[in-house]
Amino acid sequence: MARTCVFCGGTPLTKEHVLPRWLRTALDPAMERARYIRFASSSIHVHEAPLMNEQVRVVCAPCNNGWMNDLEESVRHFLPALIRGTAAQLDHVRQVRLATWSLKTMLMYQHTHGREAQSLIPAMDYAAFFADRRPSRFMLGRVAFMNYPSDDSVPLADTLCQGYGSAEGAAWISTLKIGCLVTQIVRVADFDEQWKIQPFESFPSLRHVWPAADPIDWPLPLAIPHEHMSDLALPDTLDVRLMSR
Repeated sequence: MARTCVFCGGTPLTKEHVLPRWLRTALDPAMERARYIRFASSSIHVHEAPLMNEQVRVVCAPCNNGWMNDLEESVRHFLPALIRGTAAQLDHVRQVRLATWSLKTMLMYQHTHGREAQSLIPAMDYAAFFADRRPSRFMLGRVAFMNYPSDDSVPLADTLCQGYGSAEGAAWISTLKIGCLVTQIVRVADFDEQWKIQPFESFPSLRHVWPAADPIDWPLPLAIPHEHMSDLALPDTLDVRLMSR
């Protein structure tokens, strides 16, 4: 467990709700207790606990009650619609806010598990996020649509993270699914200033949100089957290309 704030190094630490309690209005209370966290397709951890109650003690009060709270409030007016699969539009501003909120939530979810899981995302990525308050230039963000779970056989929330260490440095993919909303952050190894990441191709069920792209009408026209979650979130290799600026 962290002894100082994972973002700024401050103390004392306070408890942070991994998901904001106001999200309860977007969730079906009959299925609120089911959550999976997976680090490989063969390693599934089932948590039978209310989603809104999960907390971590890894951030200080100024971070928790300051910029992190501001970030939660910035998505409050449109995030429930994305989770329920009702009509919404993601313009440039909302795409940035969604990608930023998703990254913050993924970083907090890493601390619901042991040191091995936490080490997949290096401390420098927490520090960079604290400094910039948004994903870095070494990251891509995507959003996908899945149908809302019809029963407890499909988890209401699903989080997956996989590391891809290389000689160039740490790289990882983190994927978060809540209801109909799937967000993914891809972090590639550091590269020089003259390069940038080539965006992924857009599909009817998968669109680019970081860096922000064209406006997105929600829900997307095609849903990704939940059975394909591991294929999306846990690819064998990190297939990302660089292009000149």
